[in-house]
Amino acid sequence: MRRSLVAILALAGTVGLAVATATAAPRTNRLTAAARPSAITFGQSTTVSGKLTAANHSGIAVLLAQDPFPYGDGFLPLATATTANNGDYSFHLRPASNTNYRVRAHGLTAFTGVRVHARVTLGVSDSTPSTVQFVRFFGSVGPRFDGRVVLIQRQAPSGGWSTVRRTLLNHTAIGNRSVYSTRMRVPRTANYRARFPTSGPYLTGTSATRTLTVH
Repeated sequence: MRRSLVAILALAGTVGLAVATATAAPRTNRLTAAARPSAITFGQSTTVSGKLTAANHSGIAVLLAQDPFPYGDGFLPLATATTANNGDYSFHLRPASNTNYRVRAHGLTAFTGVRVHARVTLGVSDSTPSTVQFVRFFGSVGPRFDGRVVLIQRQAPSGGWSTVRRTLLNHTAIGNRSVYSTRMRVPRTANYRARFPTSGPYLTGTSATRTLTVH
């Protein structure tokens, strides 16, 4: 009787082991992709990176393709990388406009994208003017948007912004940009900025804030 009980327990243990082995979760192949940063200013760089998780994830070719705005025209090959020993990969990029990206490796596909703000600069001829003095506001917008309108805005004490001047962007032979210049009186001390509203290939761009102190 004792021998029979031992045999039954041994058999039960074997069956349990077999069941546990059969139901163990298989390794799931996975490919990730992310752009960091996902929003940049025209002329800046970003990195598309991710990880391949698979039984064999080292030294695997990773194919990057792009589909710039207006999107839907199909992904075109852009670059190739190879996964590191831990499955990581990365691409260092400088998108010219809003762009979607597709990454493929090991039969897997992942998607990400980058959005590009127009680059806007603002300078002033005098940051401490008098109330009767004309101040020149000047700067540039990149890429080139000749003939479009840039807004000069002033910040209210409450924190909101209002447009105080609209001026046209003009052609320049220097770089991929357009330039602007306008003159106006400054009635009080306040913060100013230049803003270029746009859509489609680019996101709206805003300059750094300039404080004008009136005396």
